[in-house]
Amino acid sequence: MFKRILLHEIKGILRDKMYMFFMLYPLILVLVSLWLVPYLKENASELVANIVVLVFIMMTAFIYGAVTGFTLLDDQDDQVLYSLRITPIKVSNYILIKLGISYLFGLSATLLVIFVTNFLDASILDIFLIAMLSSLQAPIVALLVNAFASNKVEGFVVMKGSGLILLIPVAAIFITNWTELLLGIVPGFWVARMVSISLIPADYLLSTYVYFLIGIVINLLFITLLYKKYTKRIGL
Repeated sequence: MFKRILLHEIKGILRDKMYMFFMLYPLILVLVSLWLVPYLKENASELVANIVVLVFIMMTAFIYGAVTGFTLLDDQDDQVLYSLRITPIKVSNYILIKLGISYLFGLSATLLVIFVTNFLDASILDIFLIAMLSSLQAPIVALLVNAFASNKVEGFVVMKGSGLILLIPVAAIFITNWTELLLGIVPGFWVARMVSISLIPADYLLSTYVYFLIGIVINLLFITLLYKKYTKRIGL
């Protein structure tokens, strides 16, 4: 079933030029960052370069989440979700597999961005943990779009608003004391903190692994709440 849904997802993406562009976007990020980050370090400041690295890493999974979010809206418009109710494939399984695919795409692309650019001064384990946590932004964005939008026009509005997921965690670079916990409700904060630990040596409140564990819990909680909101909206 996973293979069938994966092929269906790929065919849907290939039919839409916008989706294809989004899928290739991480490669564009890699090429841009290889030039932009060294340029900023030399002509602007280390801080500005670090902010760009942080945003690029988080943006990768965000993009795949947006693609999955819009393909789910397409499924809704094409009555795919309703048609599945008379097939052996459970609608909930179909949705969860699509979310899983977005996570795997996001994970692969995030690792590509991190390893090719080589901007993070971190161990292999830390890099994988950062990628694993960052990639949870994909199902969060996909569910956020579908929980609050019933068509593509509304979906674009929600997606633009969800850009706060990327912007608010940037504050993690500037805050290293207990007040950082005020940002903890934002799912992206925890991976942003892990990235900032790799970029900027300082005394942080917690260790990398504690940030990772708390981040996993917060992100999974958001995914659960958004999934319930989405399934309620479509009457599942």
